[in-house]
Amino acid sequence: MGPNYCTKKAKRMSIDDGTKITIRVSNEDIQAMEDYMDANNIDNRSDLIRELIRSCTSGKMTEALDDGAIVVHLSPVVYQTLENMKADGTIFDAESYIRQLIMSDIIPKDAVEDSKSRAFAAAQQSSRIM
Repeated sequence: MGPNYCTKKAKRMSIDDGTKITIRVSNEDIQAMEDYMDANNIDNRSDLIRELIRSCTSGKMTEALDDGAIVVHLSPVVYQTLENMKADGTIFDAESYIRQLIMSDIIPKDAVEDSKSRAFAAAQQSSRIM
Protein backbone atom coordinates (compact mmCIF):
# COMPACT_ATOMS: atom_id res chain seq x y z
CA MET A 1 0.00 0.00 0.00
CA GLY A 2 1.27 3.45 -0.93
CA PRO A 3 1.28 6.48 1.38
CA ASN A 4 -1.93 7.90 -0.13
CA TYR A 5 -3.94 4.69 0.24
CA CYS A 6 -5.56 5.63 3.56
CA THR A 7 -6.40 9.15 2.39
CA LYS A 8 -7.98 7.87 -0.82
CA LYS A 9 -9.87 5.17 1.05
CA ALA A 10 -11.14 7.73 3.59
CA LYS A 11 -12.37 10.00 0.76
CA ARG A 12 -14.12 7.08 -0.90
CA MET A 13 -15.74 6.06 2.34
CA SER A 14 -17.13 9.53 2.98
CA ILE A 15 -18.63 9.62 -0.52
CA ASP A 16 -19.88 6.04 -0.33
CA ASP A 17 -21.68 6.48 3.01
CA GLY A 18 -24.91 7.18 1.09
CA THR A 19 -27.59 4.73 0.02
CA LYS A 20 -26.48 2.00 -2.35
CA ILE A 21 -28.61 1.53 -5.48
CA THR A 22 -28.35 -1.43 -7.85
CA ILE A 23 -29.41 -1.14 -11.50
CA ARG A 24 -29.21 -3.36 -14.55
CA VAL A 25 -27.98 -1.91 -17.83
CA SER A 26 -27.24 -3.37 -21.24
CA ASN A 27 -23.74 -3.87 -22.60
CA GLU A 28 -24.43 -0.99 -25.02
CA ASP A 29 -25.30 1.29 -22.10
CA ILE A 30 -22.13 0.27 -20.27
CA GLN A 31 -20.07 1.05 -23.39
CA ALA A 32 -21.78 4.44 -23.77
CA MET A 33 -21.04 5.19 -20.11
CA GLU A 34 -17.39 4.16 -20.49
CA ASP A 35 -16.98 6.27 -23.66
CA TYR A 36 -18.54 9.28 -21.94
CA MET A 37 -16.38 8.78 -18.86
CA ASP A 38 -13.21 8.57 -20.99
CA ALA A 39 -14.12 11.70 -22.96
CA ASN A 40 -14.99 13.67 -19.81
CA ASN A 41 -12.28 12.45 -17.41
CA ILE A 42 -14.77 10.87 -15.02
CA ASP A 43 -13.08 8.30 -12.79
CA ASN A 44 -15.85 5.81 -12.09
CA ARG A 45 -19.47 4.92 -12.79
CA SER A 46 -20.70 6.14 -9.42
CA ASP A 47 -19.27 9.61 -10.09
CA LEU A 48 -20.95 9.62 -13.50
CA ILE A 49 -24.32 8.61 -12.08
CA ARG A 50 -24.06 11.20 -9.30
CA GLU A 51 -23.25 13.87 -11.91
CA LEU A 52 -26.19 12.80 -14.07
CA ILE A 53 -28.57 12.84 -11.10
CA ARG A 54 -27.44 16.35 -10.17
CA SER A 55 -27.82 17.53 -13.77
CA CYS A 56 -31.25 15.99 -14.08
CA THR A 57 -32.59 17.30 -10.80
CA SER A 58 -31.13 20.79 -11.30
CA GLY A 59 -33.00 21.19 -14.59
CA LYS A 60 -29.91 21.14 -16.82
CA MET A 61 -31.15 18.11 -18.73
CA THR A 62 -34.60 19.49 -19.54
CA GLU A 63 -33.19 21.46 -22.46
CA ALA A 64 -31.86 18.25 -24.01
CA LEU A 65 -35.21 16.54 -23.52
CA ASP A 66 -37.25 19.21 -25.34
CA ASP A 67 -39.20 18.17 -28.44
CA GLY A 68 -37.05 18.49 -31.52
CA ALA A 69 -33.80 17.78 -29.67
CA ILE A 70 -31.40 15.28 -31.18
CA VAL A 71 -28.69 13.70 -29.04
CA VAL A 72 -25.61 12.59 -30.93
CA HIS A 73 -23.02 10.33 -29.31
CA LEU A 74 -19.52 10.99 -30.61
CA SER A 75 -16.48 8.78 -30.39
CA PRO A 76 -13.87 9.94 -27.88
CA VAL A 77 -11.53 10.92 -30.73
CA VAL A 78 -14.14 13.11 -32.45
CA TYR A 79 -15.19 14.63 -29.14
CA GLN A 80 -11.58 15.44 -28.21
CA THR A 81 -11.00 16.92 -31.67
CA LEU A 82 -13.93 19.29 -31.14
CA GLU A 83 -12.65 20.18 -27.67
CA ASN A 84 -9.19 20.91 -29.13
CA MET A 85 -10.75 23.12 -31.84
CA LYS A 86 -12.64 25.00 -29.12
CA ALA A 87 -9.46 25.44 -27.08
CA ASP A 88 -7.70 26.78 -30.21
CA GLY A 89 -10.48 29.28 -30.75
CA THR A 90 -11.29 27.73 -34.13
CA ILE A 91 -14.88 27.08 -33.04
CA PHE A 92 -17.07 28.67 -30.38
CA ASP A 93 -18.45 25.36 -29.14
CA ALA A 94 -19.15 21.87 -30.45
CA GLU A 95 -22.93 22.30 -30.63
CA SER A 96 -22.87 25.44 -32.79
CA TYR A 97 -20.17 23.93 -35.02
CA ILE A 98 -22.16 20.73 -35.57
CA ARG A 99 -25.30 22.80 -36.23
CA GLN A 100 -23.36 24.84 -38.81
CA LEU A 101 -22.10 21.68 -40.54
CA ILE A 102 -25.60 20.24 -40.77
CA MET A 103 -27.11 23.48 -42.04
CA SER A 104 -24.42 23.91 -44.70
CA ASP A 105 -25.05 20.34 -45.85
CA ILE A 106 -28.86 20.56 -45.91
CA ILE A 107 -29.53 24.06 -47.22
CA PRO A 108 -28.61 24.52 -50.91
CA LYS A 109 -25.99 27.22 -51.50
CA ASP A 110 -28.27 29.12 -53.91
CA ALA A 111 -30.98 29.28 -51.23
CA VAL A 112 -28.47 30.78 -48.79
CA GLU A 113 -27.32 33.33 -51.36
CA ASP A 114 -30.93 34.25 -52.20
CA SER A 115 -31.73 34.65 -48.49
CA LYS A 116 -28.67 36.86 -47.94
CA SER A 117 -29.63 39.06 -50.91
CA ARG A 118 -33.20 39.47 -49.66
CA ALA A 119 -32.06 40.13 -46.08
CA PHE A 120 -29.55 42.75 -47.25
CA ALA A 121 -32.12 44.46 -49.47
CA ALA A 122 -34.58 44.56 -46.57
CA ALA A 123 -31.91 46.01 -44.27
CA GLN A 124 -31.08 48.69 -46.85
CA GLN A 125 -34.76 49.55 -47.20
CA SER A 126 -35.19 49.69 -43.43
CA SER A 127 -32.18 51.98 -43.00
CA ARG A 128 -33.57 54.40 -45.63
CA ILE A 129 -36.85 54.66 -43.74
CA MET A 130 -35.16 55.63 -40.45
